[in-house]
Amino acid sequence: MKMSKNLKIILYIASVLIVVCLVLLLGNHLPILAKGAIMTMSWLPTYLACTMLSVLSKSTYQKKEKNMFGITAKLYTVLVFLSSSIYTIGVWLLTPGSLIKNIMLGVGLSVQLLLMFYFLFKRINEEPDERFYRNIAKSSSILFTIAIFILLGIATLIAVCKVFVLNTGFLYILVAFLLLLFAITYFIIEKKG
Repeated sequence: MKMSKNLKIILYIASVLIVVCLVLLLGNHLPILAKGAIMTMSWLPTYLACTMLSVLSKSTYQKKEKNMFGITAKLYTVLVFLSSSIYTIGVWLLTPGSLIKNIMLGVGLSVQLLLMFYFLFKRINEEPDERFYRNIAKSSSILFTIAIFILLGIATLIAVCKVFVLNTGFLYILVAFLLLLFAITYFIIEKKG
C-alpha cells in the first residue's frame, strides 16, 4: 500500500514535469501569461502535496526516533536542493529576461544554494556502510538505464520533429530532473530494503 502511494506521487510529479516541458519547449505560440498560468496550475498542487507529505512524514518519523538526520537524509537534502537549483537556472535561461525575473530567481537560487551548502557541510555521526553503497549502486544503474532511454527519446523527437530546438535551459532542466529521479530511486530502494 505504501509503495503504491509513493508510485502515485512519482507518477504525478513526472506528469507535471512532462506538462511543463511540453508547454515551455514545443513550438506552440501561447502567450507568456498562458504559459505561466499553465505552469502555476501544474506546480502549485505538486508543491502543496510534497509539503503536506513532508510534514506528515516528519511528524511520524520524529515519534519513532530522535536523531533522524543521517547520511541518507543528507544525501536526499543535498540532491533535492542541487536539482532545484539547476532547475531554477534552466527556467532562468528559458524564460524571457526582465528585471523582476532576475531578482526573484536570483534570490531563490541563492537561498537554495545556501541551504544546500548548509546541509552539505552539516556534521553527521553516521558512517556509510555496505548497504548504503549497495543502494547507491542499484539506484545509479537504474538511473543510467532511464537516462539512456530519455536521451534516445530526445534524439528520436529531434529526428522526427525537424523543428525541435534544444535549448541550454532545457538541458539544465533535464539534468535537474535526472538528479531528482536519482534521489527518488534511491529513496524507493532504501525503503524497499
